[in-house]
Amino acid sequence: MTKLCGGELNLVFAPYSDNWRKNRKLFQQNFRQSIIDRFHPDQYAMVHEFLRQLINTPDKFMQHILALSQRTIFSTLYGLDVDLDDPIAKTMIKSNHTFQRILLGAFPAVERYPWLRFMPSWFPGCEFKRVAEQCLRDMNKADTVPFEMAVENLKTGRGSSPIAELAIKAEGNSEEITAIKAMGTTSLAAAADTTGATLSSFTLAMILHPDVQLKGQEEIDRVLGRDRLPTFDDRLSLPYVEAIYREVLRLNPPLPLGMGHGSTEDDVYLGYHIPKGCNVIANIWAMNRDPDVYSQPDDFLPERFLDDSTGPFTSLNSINAYGFGRRVCVGKYMADNTVWLTIASPKDMEGNDIDIPEEYTNGFTREPKPFQCTITPRTPFAKTLILATAS
Repeated sequence: MTKLCGGELNLVFAPYSDNWRKNRKLFQQNFRQSIIDRFHPDQYAMVHEFLRQLINTPDKFMQHILALSQRTIFSTLYGLDVDLDDPIAKTMIKSNHTFQRILLGAFPAVERYPWLRFMPSWFPGCEFKRVAEQCLRDMNKADTVPFEMAVENLKTGRGSSPIAELAIKAEGNSEEITAIKAMGTTSLAAAADTTGATLSSFTLAMILHPDVQLKGQEEIDRVLGRDRLPTFDDRLSLPYVEAIYREVLRLNPPLPLGMGHGSTEDDVYLGYHIPKGCNVIANIWAMNRDPDVYSQPDDFLPERFLDDSTGPFTSLNSINAYGFGRRVCVGKYMADNTVWLTIASPKDMEGNDIDIPEEYTNGFTREPKPFQCTITPRTPFAKTLILATAS
């Protein structure tokens, strides 16, 4: 079903092959840690816009989080300013929701009886074909429209972008163009879900643990004062904020089961035989709550990372939230920067005089269920500081 819906346009779902390796190499070359500084200006702009939106319409914070996730990718990769009302953004969101349903087994008939894919859509049990056809159209649109807009902007002098620059260098090579499009589509799909889920989990955690929020604010005030917003240069000076971020990812990874991995050869694990070609699912949620690794594993305790001998600034791979192996999130360093900058920016959460349950969805991407809160600047000066970023 994933293939029928155009899943192979997304590097995450494409099968392992020579072509997959080439596409992944392109992805790694453009998202490796040593060169992602080039994305910083766009990330600053998008996070500052996010903070201003929180001031203007604080009750729509969940919508603003989703917008931040998508707009950052559109801006950094394509050089486009795309809000949630834009048709291409709506198409991307719709196709993501469809894939969520598919990955959760919404259409079991075709998975059990593959021959159904050759039957007409009116045949009993074949309603999946209409869904797949629409999803494929949406995926092709998301794959092509922003790419063409970015290239046109570069050709007409209206702006440059990494995607457009790569396309021009490809000189019409169809394989390279396909790989470039796949890089963009994969980034958009991943950012919309995982970055948004992490920021929502952070927001909920701060509501449920005001003592942690207060300690984080005190560290930010001590290091930054109250006359500027944080930059990436401040990160190593904010160990408690870093510990909060790591604890959010540990306790509530956005992809609790990660991505499926295919065994390349026969293997044995704890006495169980794993045949070659078997789809292996890693329970990241359980790994991050292993009592042999983490004391009080179900409690939200950022201090656990401060007490660690290596401190909170260890490799992101240590908490598995971005996956591992060949299917590790290639854009993890960029996502990491966006989430950290948003978490470290000064804001406060007030007006929560109702009991807010810690409830999460059970989808492929795990995120908090909708909850109420109002997010406001802590002081009038903080509000002025945020609004000044518009100039």
